[in-house]
Amino acid sequence: MAFQERLALSLTLTLGGQSFVIPGGQVEAFSVDLQPHGFTAEVSFWTGLEKDDGPLFTAFATPDLLDVKLSISGGYPVPQPPPKPLLLHGLARARSLEARTHGPVGGAPVRFRRYTVAFEDAARVLWRQHRPTELRTDFALKTLLTEHTAGAFTFDFDWDVLDEKRPLVCLALGEDAPGVGLYDFVAWLADTRGGVFAYDCVKDQYGLWGRKPAVSGAKLLSRTKVERLDVVVPAIPRNAARVLNASTLKSSTLEVPASKGAGVAGIHQDHLVRTPIVSVVEQRQALEVNRLRVPQRRYRMTFNHFPTVPVSPWAGLRLEGLLWGSSVVGSGEDLRVVELSLSARTLDEGPHAGLQLKDTGFEVEMSLLAERAADTTVSLPAHHAPRYPIHVEGKVLSPGGGEKDRIYLLSEDKKTSVLTWRVKVPLWNKDVSVPAEPGFFPGHFYFPPYKNARVLVALHFDRAELHRHLDWADAARLPQDGQGDGILLGKNDTSQTSIVHDFQDMKPVWHLERTSGPDTETVRMAEGTMMFRTKELPGAASVTPTFDVSPQVETARADLSAGVGGAVGETTAAYRVASGSTQAKLDGASSDTQAALESAQAEVSAKVSEAKAELKGALSGLEGRTSSLTSAASEARAALEQLK
Repeated sequence: MAFQERLALSLTLTLGGQSFVIPGGQVEAFSVDLQPHGFTAEVSFWTGLEKDDGPLFTAFATPDLLDVKLSISGGYPVPQPPPKPLLLHGLARARSLEARTHGPVGGAPVRFRRYTVAFEDAARVLWRQHRPTELRTDFALKTLLTEHTAGAFTFDFDWDVLDEKRPLVCLALGEDAPGVGLYDFVAWLADTRGGVFAYDCVKDQYGLWGRKPAVSGAKLLSRTKVERLDVVVPAIPRNAARVLNASTLKSSTLEVPASKGAGVAGIHQDHLVRTPIVSVVEQRQALEVNRLRVPQRRYRMTFNHFPTVPVSPWAGLRLEGLLWGSSVVGSGEDLRVVELSLSARTLDEGPHAGLQLKDTGFEVEMSLLAERAADTTVSLPAHHAPRYPIHVEGKVLSPGGGEKDRIYLLSEDKKTSVLTWRVKVPLWNKDVSVPAEPGFFPGHFYFPPYKNARVLVALHFDRAELHRHLDWADAARLPQDGQGDGILLGKNDTSQTSIVHDFQDMKPVWHLERTSGPDTETVRMAEGTMMFRTKELPGAASVTPTFDVSPQVETARADLSAGVGGAVGETTAAYRVASGSTQAKLDGASSDTQAALESAQAEVSAKVSEAKAELKGALSGLEGRTSSLTSAASEARAALEQLK
């Protein structure tokens, strides 16, 4: 429904270091769609060329970033103190202009320019085009996201997931994931970790929270401003969930029951993980409990006048008063605004009317969607999931020894018995831990990755894996002419064992050689011959025993680091499991209490209605009896009159 209202507008455009203030009388039309996580808007306005809009025209035609502020206020009579205007601050996504002639003045044509600017909140504009690919270690997500705001906007962080210092964080938003920007990453993070991604246009601030904030200071919305109130019943999730751990070491199935009264037997969604760590599985179970929320009823309000209380998302409202009545659904409870839709077009004819006025008449269409304050469901923007893993090269780390020594370092977490190797990723100069697994070999082959070996590392969001090896060890590669195959075992070329099978004179030859400094032992089998030889090479340097404790020190340090990290992770997981379970019980108890109160209220209302009906019936019966008595009295009076 459209209504006519006088609105006070102020539009400020800033670009190239210049600011231009457009009076509300010059605005032809605007539209706004506000969501809990941001907004999209468009505004069109006129300027008269005879007023010389040259600076604006010149600046508008440049590729400079266009900052837009649109202030909207209205609603009469204006209460005291007057409410704050609806303020939208964003960046232009698209812009256009056209010139139009509007009749002659003094024989000369009067020309105007019509400007149109489509703008959105800053993060939606900038972060959808921001696609960093980077690796951080021992880093908190809160710090990472703060770095990427570049001062263009601010965040309010209140989520333990962001405070946790993670061993590894990988942003994979480049060419490996076309069309996926940091905005998608943040929405994906909130979606997959059970968080809230929010934007408050009043504070012009974003939020990443663990749960919705409580509604405080809810304002009374006048019934005279609302044309229509519709109750919206959202779709109810009917599924339960299960967390399946596919690890052979700790295989398990953890149930996540559906919300009370919502589930259907046999309908569930499974979430597959593979880990030997029980706390990780329990943490995932707590997350799925948190994500399996049941939305409550909502209220769609269509306005016939501009409201005089804040109605932007996250604002609190109450529907109370004689005009609302006590039987209106939603009356007497706090509501939270979820969405606001507002569009308007000026009532002035032509681009020349009221150009310098601050307010003018508009034909307005306005509606909002509100939810109950106790509703814990989250609305997130449409987004694409980042594509993991990405693959980068690394070099295996191992302390001690020479530069070309083929030694290795294995670390073990004493609590979880998880074994890891360390790999340096030169692109970001970061060291990461990868699970120590056989890879594509069966278990009876034990070939740990050796120091400085080039490997391909698969980087996931918060973990890394050794994907494959990229080169051969020194002296392991054989001449092509012999078409040979070989295995090189040991530390270096002075302390090793090699096994080679190749072809000499088109005939197979098998060669085994052990080397320890000048001492060598050889076994060779060829066509018709077998040779066993042991000797000491003349002139070769003897191997001097050395005692390098670096491996032991680094192993102990790595074990300690892994143990501390594992203990911290286990404590964090236990806290999240406990807090998630507690919060789920509190939410469930709150919902049950609210449902019980509503049921009791409905029952009381029904009994009151029944009592009223009975009383009305009794009064009707009494009225019938009174009529009979009145009739009899009239007849008696008439008889007495006749006797006289």
